[in-house]
Amino acid sequence: MLLPEGLLNIWRQGMNAWEIPMLLIGGAFAGALNTLASSGSAITLPLLILLGVPPGIANGTNRLGVLLGSFSAVISFQKAKSIPWRKTLVLSAPLATGAILGARAATYLNDDRIQLVINIAIFTALAILVIGSKRFIFLKESRQDKESRFILPALFLVGFWTGFIVLDSATYMILALVMLGSMDVTEANPIKAVFLLTASILSIPIFFLEGKIDWVPGITLAAGGALGSWWAAKVALQPWIKKWIYFLLIAVVSIELIVMIIGN
Repeated sequence: MLLPEGLLNIWRQGMNAWEIPMLLIGGAFAGALNTLASSGSAITLPLLILLGVPPGIANGTNRLGVLLGSFSAVISFQKAKSIPWRKTLVLSAPLATGAILGARAATYLNDDRIQLVINIAIFTALAILVIGSKRFIFLKESRQDKESRFILPALFLVGFWTGFIVLDSATYMILALVMLGSMDVTEANPIKAVFLLTASILSIPIFFLEGKIDWVPGITLAAGGALGSWWAAKVALQPWIKKWIYFLLIAVVSIELIVMIIGN
């Protein structure tokens, strides 16, 4: 039965005291990055694996941090009345469908394949940063005059990736919203937070039923993520923060790629 298997990972034995501040700090950093830009999972996925969580379970556990972090960000954005709910709900439909299918697909992969996908995803995230896609999405002038007809299928694919591995999915969300949805990044960020929350709510039960969530590090990570996202939502509309996030993302993803290479 699936449910008892999911309950087996409620508590992981052997978690050391020094792991708690690492997870809190890593979660806060990731929550801030996910809210301001993306690539928060480039910190948390390798961190969970470094602390001994198997890659397949780390992939599911990481969703707890994304869930609480995105929820915190949505609350902050809603207080600022910056979420266009009607448009957001329409755009969320294909993304939600893709997220469910992606999460189901991820549960069929073994740890070695999950590790390979994570490595490829981190390398891809670094390539996107170096090429400069993130720099372009911060320019209001780069957006189109009207919404592209390709935005819905694009968001379905983004949703699949979000459910499958989540790593750097916020990058693709912003790219879709800006390049195809006729928005600038300040308009896209609140919608992106709703997207991340939606995908997390839909994917976590799937990973739980398959026994792919380790709750102790996951909840610790989520607590840090909520704090980081809350702070980041306060400064998300400030133009000065964006260039620093761009260079910070390059540094973070580069370090995580090096750690992955050394670990293999």
